[in-house]
Amino acid sequence: MMRPIKLIVVHCSASDVAAHDNIQTIRQWHKENGWDDVGYHFVITKNGEISVGRPESVVGAHVKGHNTGSIGICLTGDKVFSKAQFDRLGKLLDDLMVRYNLDKSDVVAHHDLQPGKTCPNFDVHAFVAKRPFVK
Repeated sequence: MMRPIKLIVVHCSASDVAAHDNIQTIRQWHKENGWDDVGYHFVITKNGEISVGRPESVVGAHVKGHNTGSIGICLTGDKVFSKAQFDRLGKLLDDLMVRYNLDKSDVVAHHDLQPGKTCPNFDVHAFVAKRPFVK
């Protein structure tokens, strides 16, 4: 059963170390924090590969106070992201926005919900504004 989704939150892994460019490392970090699994629903690596983290039907653990009703997407990296990552992020957002009947305003950066954070270290709103989304 699909849970109601009202928000998509974009994150970064906060590491440009090549050895961290995978979901397994992020899963390990999150489990070390005491979480059941990786907190994100999707992780996009430098080569544009999308790895599924938590199933969309399961509440994530990616932004305190906003996990219920949201999908978390993480791009590996801190300050450096690839064209492949942005291409895949755009396609994933297109798909999720159509599936959950969301508007561009429903896609936010982690720092929008937790002031003091800089994650994902790129302008999510400008990225989304340039996309030819259905809505």
